[in-house]
Amino acid sequence: MSLRSVVPALALASAHCFSAAAAANEPPIVTAGGETLAGQWLAPGEAVFRGIPYSAAPVGDLRWRPPAPHRPRAGRQSALEFAPACVQTERLYDWERSIATAFGNADKFTPPPLRTSEDCLYLNVWTASLGGRPPAPVMVWIHGGSNVNGEGSSPWTEGSALARQGAVVVTINYRLGVFGFLAHPALSAESPKRVSGNYALLDQLEALRWVKANVRAFGGDPDRITAFGESAGAIDLQALMASPAADGLFHRAITQSGALAFITTRLAAAEAQGTALATAAGAATVDELRRQPAADLLKLVEEQRSAGKLGIGPVVDGWLLPDVPGRVFAAGEQRKVPLLTGSNGREMTTLSGLLPPIERTVPAYRKWLAQTAGPAASRLEELYPAKSDAEVAAALVDAFSDLVFTCTSRMAARATARAGTPAYLYQFTRVPPGGDSLGAYHAAEITYVFGTRRPWLPQEAVDGRIAAAVQRYWLAFAASGKPSVEGLPEWPTHDGVSDRYLDIGPVIEAKAGLRRAGCDVMETLYPALWGGAR
Repeated sequence: MSLRSVVPALALASAHCFSAAAAANEPPIVTAGGETLAGQWLAPGEAVFRGIPYSAAPVGDLRWRPPAPHRPRAGRQSALEFAPACVQTERLYDWERSIATAFGNADKFTPPPLRTSEDCLYLNVWTASLGGRPPAPVMVWIHGGSNVNGEGSSPWTEGSALARQGAVVVTINYRLGVFGFLAHPALSAESPKRVSGNYALLDQLEALRWVKANVRAFGGDPDRITAFGESAGAIDLQALMASPAADGLFHRAITQSGALAFITTRLAAAEAQGTALATAAGAATVDELRRQPAADLLKLVEEQRSAGKLGIGPVVDGWLLPDVPGRVFAAGEQRKVPLLTGSNGREMTTLSGLLPPIERTVPAYRKWLAQTAGPAASRLEELYPAKSDAEVAAALVDAFSDLVFTCTSRMAARATARAGTPAYLYQFTRVPPGGDSLGAYHAAEITYVFGTRRPWLPQEAVDGRIAAAVQRYWLAFAASGKPSVEGLPEWPTHDGVSDRYLDIGPVIEAKAGLRRAGCDVMETLYPALWGGAR
């Protein structure tokens, strides 16, 4: 029987099985994690399983401890509903609303109700690979949101489109903010490793272990797991790539708008911040802090963050993170997995809160350059010029977009190539109609990757073509470690010298030398961020 005849036969068999199951009102059933899970059919052969626990609830005495094993539940368990998001504010909704407003479509922005809980360590699986088909590549999404917001159930990262094209897609929740990253001397003393602060990363590792152990039940290949994430999700993934604890848990990585050079918080500094937070909360011990209501802690943390007294993110603890990830990459000591990495053209237009708090005047801009870049300041002023006060804001956006995202992506690609592992670099440059003031802003590429649609975002026919291409590239990389797709422009391997990359815009084409002049200067600034040896 030829392949041409097998494909329709499989489709017919799948439709028949779906029809029979639907007629019997039978949901898709899998056994995973020691439980029987009943999901939902989305279409013939396509299923979703929502709200699957991968860890015990991190509540009570388990707050600020590594994820504990989930105790399997007896009987058939419903996997129809998403679990609550981890504890957070509605800041992410406010941020998205501001983008919709910039497009003149604030009235079309209607986010779903935000349900949160500390009992939030759940994952979701989309698959079209049930029923004895060959195991499919697996894609595990680590969401962004500054490590204080986000969820695996966002409508923008719904996994059915990628699953329909041949992947098993998993999205996860992980602890956020103070619940995911609090370090404190007493917490470190509790730990056999004498560390604290990276509970969110430990959650992500636990989710990856669960996927590796159970994804075969959903039709996935445990030997072809791609971890992919955006913004904080990409930053966390870069940290996992720098961690010995992640060895063997994923086989390829996709980092979208990561900021590799900027994971620099040391354990001692994080513990000092945690001690100050406990004092502000009126807690003499961490047990007292554990007993405080989550809502009260969230409010306090928001006040501390607004005052610049508390940072949230991965902690260089000497164990899970043995060193600053940027230096781990520079030394070629990261996990040796193929890497697809990149950024968007003007990341900082929607991240103005991360720009330096200086007056938007030429003298203030020049002073900031001198303080930041030292002898390289004059060169950066040439590359990111501001001849008048009116040009300072745009110059800061361009300089910071490169400093934080474009050039750190190049650094990751170069480090991967030097280590003898395939690397692929991209820049996403599509600007939707009416979005000239924003350009290709932070997170603009996400819906193209997942094939979803923001109702407030204007689209043209070209956007559908870009989305289809992006999904095919990402899927090919997940399947083989190479984003090679017949009928699409060739994506060149990054060689560490010419900085070859794929420009993903209205025209998708291979180019070289991505922001080379600026990145050559920016990259000299990163070691100062990293400080001395651990």
